[in-house]
Amino acid sequence: KDIVIDISPQANPWTHLQFNNDPDHFQFAIVADRTGGCRIGVFASAVDKINLLQPEFVICVGDLISGVTVYEKELDKQWLEFNRIVNRLDMPFFYVPGNHDISNEVMLSKWNQLFGRPYYHFIYNNVLFLCLDTEDPPNPSSPGNLSDQQINYFAKVLKDNQDVSWTLLFMHKPLWEGENKNISLE
Repeated sequence: KDIVIDISPQANPWTHLQFNNDPDHFQFAIVADRTGGCRIGVFASAVDKINLLQPEFVICVGDLISGVTVYEKELDKQWLEFNRIVNRLDMPFFYVPGNHDISNEVMLSKWNQLFGRPYYHFIYNNVLFLCLDTEDPPNPSSPGNLSDQQINYFAKVLKDNQDVSWTLLFMHKPLWEGENKNISLE
């Protein structure tokens, strides 16, 4: 089995788990923040190009929607537009939240409804992928937040998976800056 992941029966922060496997190696694509100067059509074009490359999966680093609203209808509209594009991918897409995706309790509730937990991990071909929520709890003006619960979760994940070949970390806000530089997972 190539992937080890905890699947929730309600919602999960990925599109599907049908990987484009190559037994000798694997590749994945990382998509970046699409807010702050988003140009119409660029992300959709990138999705088409990623399909040509056929990586095993795609992972993001947050800020997938413009967000920063408390209006649920607006959030529904933004997520519908984004998911229509991302669902065109042939391979799985793994969601990681940014401050534009989860900047208040309404947005966190919408995330939980659509994607389940905002932080998680998975192991693919003996590589540990850590997907952090740097908006835990939501505070758009902070340099990034990790709750004690999330820190404890990842400390246990790291302790339980010391034999992987690589550990890769995905997050939106760089936690090594500002007030967060003292965060420890030991």
